[in-house]
Amino acid sequence: FLDMTFWPEVCYCPYCSERFRQEHNAELPRIVNWDDPTWRLFQKARERWLLEFAMLVTKTIKQVRPITVNHQYSTVFADWKFGIPLELRDASDYLVGDFYGGPTQYSLVCKAYHVLTGMRPFEFCTSRTTDLHDFETTKPFNELFTSSSIATLHSAANLTIDSFNPDGTLNPEVYKFLGQQNAKLAPYEPFLGGDMLADVAVYYDKESMYDPAENGVHVAEAKGQSPHMPGVVGAARILREAHIPYGLVTNVNLDKLSNFRAVIVSNVLEMTAEQAAQFRSFVEKGGVLYASGPSSLNRFDPAGPRFLLEDVLGVRYKGTMGTAWTYLSPQDSELKQAIWPQDAFSHPGPMIQAETLQGAEVLATVTLPFVDPKVGNCLNVRFAQIWNDPPALTTGTAPGIVMHTFGQGKAIWIAAPIEGGNHPVNAKVVSLLLRRMLPGPYHFEVDTHPSVEMTLFHQAEKRRLMACLLNMDWQLFPTKLGATVRVQIPSGRSATAVLALPERKAIPFKRVGEYVEFRVEPFETMAMASVEYA
Repeated sequence: FLDMTFWPEVCYCPYCSERFRQEHNAELPRIVNWDDPTWRLFQKARERWLLEFAMLVTKTIKQVRPITVNHQYSTVFADWKFGIPLELRDASDYLVGDFYGGPTQYSLVCKAYHVLTGMRPFEFCTSRTTDLHDFETTKPFNELFTSSSIATLHSAANLTIDSFNPDGTLNPEVYKFLGQQNAKLAPYEPFLGGDMLADVAVYYDKESMYDPAENGVHVAEAKGQSPHMPGVVGAARILREAHIPYGLVTNVNLDKLSNFRAVIVSNVLEMTAEQAAQFRSFVEKGGVLYASGPSSLNRFDPAGPRFLLEDVLGVRYKGTMGTAWTYLSPQDSELKQAIWPQDAFSHPGPMIQAETLQGAEVLATVTLPFVDPKVGNCLNVRFAQIWNDPPALTTGTAPGIVMHTFGQGKAIWIAAPIEGGNHPVNAKVVSLLLRRMLPGPYHFEVDTHPSVEMTLFHQAEKRRLMACLLNMDWQLFPTKLGATVRVQIPSGRSATAVLALPERKAIPFKRVGEYVEFRVEPFETMAMASVEYA
């Protein structure tokens, strides 16, 4: 295992400077500018050099001894400063990384690893203590067990990180504590494996992990944050809590898009013509595309910025509108009901200005504040409220939410990445739009508390589907949560048994429409069932 294969900072050493000069006949730029070809070449060079190094190290190790080699892949969601391409996976036999961001992050990471790893199972790691900087403070058992169970939820291996004492010894009491966790997880291990089934893909674009607002900032002052990531995380959280089966695809494995029925493309800053063609083909063949903000915008087109997918989305890019606060005003009755008792939907930032193409249906329009938030101040009487910026009295006319049919599929475009917001109304609107565009049956449905996540793995060689449910909120312990589960059986097959695991105790089931339905009795943290078919 090779830890921390990344750039700890942007390097301007003599070696890097000379190599860049040799390759591109240019000096290393020190001002961030994502519209500058030299800056973009520099970032690509950093990623390429790092990957070359990782591949060389892996090759050298295997020449000496043919063992498994892994590079730390915790940087899968890291910003541009780390200089990590997703292709770093090619230097590892399987993916492994440590994370500390809580259950939502852990679940998303596992889905990324599942589709990116070369071998399965991949390995998910987190620390025994609250974080790596704290040597002693141990996480409560239920928190640690929940975190470790997320690996089981995704048929992955789990590794708990612990530190040696300065004299090289270990605390035996810690391992008695960790042994309790392992004893609870071990009985489930014989049932892990298979292919994870999902209907909706969240698209993660590693090339969009930068902030164009930082153009002109010196490298030393750049924060590296990306407006793309909140939408990825937010969409994953919304899908998980709404119990819509989801997975993940990335810019390096768009060929996996055909495994899904819909894809969420949130606030993507970069898209090639080849990638746009893959999304277009996906929709044309019956898929559903949910895109927000500038997704598919080609800002380098000689004729001016344009959406590469304007024919699919049903909108043409015109620019941006608004400043610190904007609104979506529903024109659609279902959307009006979803945000009730609100009149409009708030967004803390500008929106994309667009015009609709023929055949597109406008579900909501963009409305600006009564007064531009950047105008009102103590010396200017043009303001509406002391604390906030209410929408204009007249509803705007620019399209804000647009639905469009393309080929056999459909697209929904939203002028702002509302899926990145944390408010319940955001989740309500996104879920409504998805279910409207993508009716069932899904691979599974589950009626339970929003804190419970369910995954479904198909083990075709054993003719069974493995349903795993996990209460992601460890603080609910010892409250027990039950669930009613409905699972789609492969076409042409019939269910023969549903077994509670690991005991293999029979669970009564019945056929309900396209599904096999059964009840999972209340559980504290995790429950697993095998749906057998013939």
